[in-house]
Amino acid sequence: MNREANFIKLPDGRRLAYAEYGDPRGMPAVYCHGFPGTRLEARLFDMPARRFKVRVIAPDRNGLGLSDPKPGRHLLDWAADVEALADSLGIERFFLIGVSGGGPYATACAYRLAERLNGVTLVCPLGPLDQPALLDAMRWPARINFQSIRNTPLLSQLSFRFAVIPMVQLSPQWIYQIMLGIAPAPDAAVLGRASVRSAITASIHETVRQGAAGVLQEMDLYTRPWGFDLAEVGVPIQIWHGTADETVPILHGRTLAAGLADCDFRIVESEGHFSLPIDHMDQIQQQLIANRFDQRASV
Repeated sequence: MNREANFIKLPDGRRLAYAEYGDPRGMPAVYCHGFPGTRLEARLFDMPARRFKVRVIAPDRNGLGLSDPKPGRHLLDWAADVEALADSLGIERFFLIGVSGGGPYATACAYRLAERLNGVTLVCPLGPLDQPALLDAMRWPARINFQSIRNTPLLSQLSFRFAVIPMVQLSPQWIYQIMLGIAPAPDAAVLGRASVRSAITASIHETVRQGAAGVLQEMDLYTRPWGFDLAEVGVPIQIWHGTADETVPILHGRTLAAGLADCDFRIVESEGHFSLPIDHMDQIQQQLIANRFDQRASV
C-alpha cells in the first residue's frame, strides 16, 4: 500500500486523495492541512503519531494535490467529504486535527459531525477573514492577496494563473525561501531543518499540481463567511496558539476561542506558526487523546 497516494470515490463520483502516517493500527485522526498545503504536510507528524499510536489520515482538499475539484463548493461541504472518507475506511469515530488554514475546515467538521468525533484540536488556526480585524492583523503579502481575491478577483486570477502558480510549479523552493526570509526566530530555526524543508516544499509543490483553480477557490473561501455560528459548534475544541506567530497572529485564535461555546485555549509563549505544531505535536496529541470525548462522558 502506498501510504501517501490513496483514493476513495465520493458519492458524487469525485475522487478524494489521502495519505496515512503514524501507526496504521492506531486511533484514527483526520488531519486538515494548512494553506498552501496538501496531504503531504502531515509527513511532519509521522513520528509523534507513531509514539502515541495515532493513525493520521490526511486528505487533500478539493482541487488541491490529487483530489478532484468541486466547483462552487462551500466550507461546510468539506464535512461531507470527511464523513465519506471515514465511512469508506470503516471508521466510526475519529479525532480531528486542524493546522493553520485547516482550522476553518476542522471547525466546520466539528459543527457538522459532532456525533462522529472523539476530540478536536486546532493549532495556530486561521480565523474568519470576513472579519476585517483578522485580515488586517496578517502580514502584508497575505493581506494583499486575500483582499485582492475579494475586491479584484480578475486581477488575482490573472496574476496567479500566469505568474505565481507557474513559478511555484517550476520552483517550490522559491516560496519556501520567502517563508524562511520573513520568519521570526522560532520559525526560522525550525524551517532551517532539512526534514522540514523537504516536507513543506513537497506539500507546496503538490498544492499547485492542478494549476491555479483550486488555489484561487481556496483563497476565496477563506474570505467568505463560514456558514455557521461558532457558538453552535456542539463539541469542546482545544486551540493552541503561539505568541510569536506572525503568519496567523494570535488574535485569530483568541477570536475563535471567544466565539466557541466550549473551548480550551492554550497560549504557548515564544512559539511561532511553524515551531508550535512541529516542536509541540507530542504534547498536542497527548492532550487530545487524554481529553477524548468518550472518556470524558464515562467519568
